[in-house]
Amino acid sequence: MLDYKFLEALTAVIEEGGFDKASAKLNLTQSAVSQRIRTLEEQIGQILIVRSVPPEPTQAGRKLIKHLRQVRLMEDNLAEEAGLKDPDDFISIPLGVNADTLATWLFDALSEFLTENSVLLDLYVDDENQTHELLKRGEVVGCIGTGTKTVKSCKKEYLATIEYLCVCTPRFRDKWFKNGFTMETASKAPAAIFNRKDVAHERMLNIVFPKKTITHPIFYVPSSEPFVEVIRREFAYGMVAESQIAEDLKSGKLIDLLPEVRVSVPMYWQSWSVDTPLLSKLSKALVGYFKK
Repeated sequence: MLDYKFLEALTAVIEEGGFDKASAKLNLTQSAVSQRIRTLEEQIGQILIVRSVPPEPTQAGRKLIKHLRQVRLMEDNLAEEAGLKDPDDFISIPLGVNADTLATWLFDALSEFLTENSVLLDLYVDDENQTHELLKRGEVVGCIGTGTKTVKSCKKEYLATIEYLCVCTPRFRDKWFKNGFTMETASKAPAAIFNRKDVAHERMLNIVFPKKTITHPIFYVPSSEPFVEVIRREFAYGMVAESQIAEDLKSGKLIDLLPEVRVSVPMYWQSWSVDTPLLSKLSKALVGYFKK
């Protein structure tokens, strides 16, 4: 039988990013936390944590952390049904989300859910085509992203298709694309890209110039709102979700550089197939937001 105080120690070290913070959270000494994890490793017969900075779970460690998080959800539901839950007690739900979703519609969708339930979100931010990896590793309960394949032991629901536009300021267009959006001008103009996993700009270039390879100057901006600010300040042009810049387009601060080109990104919600009312409410809030 697993001793859950040992699992709590393992999970705390990973969630808090170190033994010192985990010991403060659990109100234990660092040596006591280390001893609990060593005891668990001896019981399991495997190394569960890589003592790096910050510590990283091994594959076996991830499975145990995922198990504990599932147990937490079920215990929260049981306590509520039995009338034993203190309304001041919160449950933390780890979610994987892409930066654009976080900057635009996420909190609108979850406002009522968060108000009515004692929930705190532990948000893991990654590129929209990578968030499903967080779910695969058991680091999050659910994720919002573009993953089209359903992760094992999870369920998937379609949310919406987000349209990305190629935008810049009028002065940027006049400076870099005075003679049109050609292979030559596209190879010289600086482009804002979220990070090295971001493929939206590459997809746009493939639409405009099929089967051509174009290298160009890159301004990496791994944060959604500063990303748009870089474009507003005319340091670069780039692909932005239409909903994020509606006011800028309306005012003329930004223009749609390629009105005929759209990069469509279908977004999905994937979550563990753990049948708890809380997780069902969370899924209903996310999916229902786009059905209003």
